Amino acid sequence: MNKIVGLFITLVSFTASAQQPKFANVYSFIENTAVFETNQVEGHTVCIPSKSVGEALNLQKWKSENVLSLNGRWKFHFANTPEGTPNNFFTSNFNDQKWSEITVPSNWEMQGFGDPLFRNVAHAFRSNPPFVPREYNPTGSYRKTFTLPANWKSKRIFLRMEKTASASFVWINGQEVGYNEGAQEPAEYDVTSYLKPGKNTIAVNVMKYSDGVYLESQDYWRLAGIFDDVWLYAKSDVHLFDWHATTDLDENYENAKLNLQITVNNQSKINKQNYKVRTSLFSAQNVLVQEFTSDAIQISADKKQTINVSSLVKNPQKWTAETPNLYRLTLELINGEGKTEEVIAGRIGFKETEIRHQVFYLNGKAIKLNGINSHMQHPDLGHTMDEATIRKDFEILKQFNINCVRTSHYPPVARYLELADEYGLYIIDEAGDEAHATEYLSNREEWEPMYRERVRRMVLRDRNHASVCV
Repeated sequence: MNKIVGLFITLVSFTASAQQPKFANVYSFIENTAVFETNQVEGHTVCIPSKSVGEALNLQKWKSENVLSLNGRWKFHFANTPEGTPNNFFTSNFNDQKWSEITVPSNWEMQGFGDPLFRNVAHAFRSNPPFVPREYNPTGSYRKTFTLPANWKSKRIFLRMEKTASASFVWINGQEVGYNEGAQEPAEYDVTSYLKPGKNTIAVNVMKYSDGVYLESQDYWRLAGIFDDVWLYAKSDVHLFDWHATTDLDENYENAKLNLQITVNNQSKINKQNYKVRTSLFSAQNVLVQEFTSDAIQISADKKQTINVSSLVKNPQKWTAETPNLYRLTLELINGEGKTEEVIAGRIGFKETEIRHQVFYLNGKAIKLNGINSHMQHPDLGHTMDEATIRKDFEILKQFNINCVRTSHYPPVARYLELADEYGLYIIDEAGDEAHATEYLSNREEWEPMYRERVRRMVLRDRNHASVCV
């Protein structure tokens, strides 16, 4: 009898252990240098789908039927430590009526929660990597309900969080989705299997301090929260996942070879045959300049396939700070029956950068860089940056003959680079890696994967911008 009881207790203990949520022990994440992302989509250039070339050329992100913004008012709970997080706050039926509200995107310190602290070198706590303070680690719990568009049925759906400081856990409808560290780089999740038709609930738990902050010792205000766009977008199972354009000018810097590397993702369970990508190059006035089509490819089920195509473009208008000429690209994914399944669009500038004998050359000409350092810092919004402020900054810079900006010490918001393309500014883009307080970390191999992943995410997000020169 005792053996039976003992066996029963053992089985119950094993079952309880097996059902323990992964996110229950936050310290196994936020003090573990080997874990800095969980269940994320690999970095890439975001490709918002359209139905036609005309629609793609005129598409505005937030007006796309394939995009749903989660910006706005969220329910919010603030605690001084992770242990102060309300139990089961992430479940769909949790009662958050007595919670406060907060605007997303924002830093919670700019909304009346926690303490805004400025630091140059030292952290706000005693540096002891990879450990974080247990007695005070501000934690924000977020909740929001949203309605999934009816026309997204059978679509593949992605959640994208552009910037969150410092560590974030994500749930949808009470189910654990993923984890991220890295305040300044995007996190993206395939959330298709967690969603349901109609009303859904997203919950996010954010900790100000994680082991990731040892690589975030930037000399600026130390603020936390979801401080950039949060949004969903929908794609078909077979879709354009990534693209990268390079422009190789000839020896006279006149004609250009446009090289494209395009990645197609097949997330279906069926092999796909004879898919092609048709590329169309348009002037700034949407006049067709050139069109070319790739060879047919086969894409295995649950695999990605990369296509490399190139075309000679005769004497395109060049991109410089004085002449920020931009072209539009559309990429059409064409199936084996010759039908266009989706179209995406992007902008490029024809330029070639070189460094010769420590001199920077653009399109064969030596360029003097009159540069400044820049922070994403607003007196009222904190690290959340609005377009009006970016435009005002750029107009002042141009008036004073500033032609170069170093984004010290992290990548800017996406709109910053889009406007730099238009205004004509050379951007020295940086990843969110700055270890002022613990520079000795550069010699510790356990930090290298986290460091490299931040650089990779930044490069893959920003590489197609004409303004990014270094």
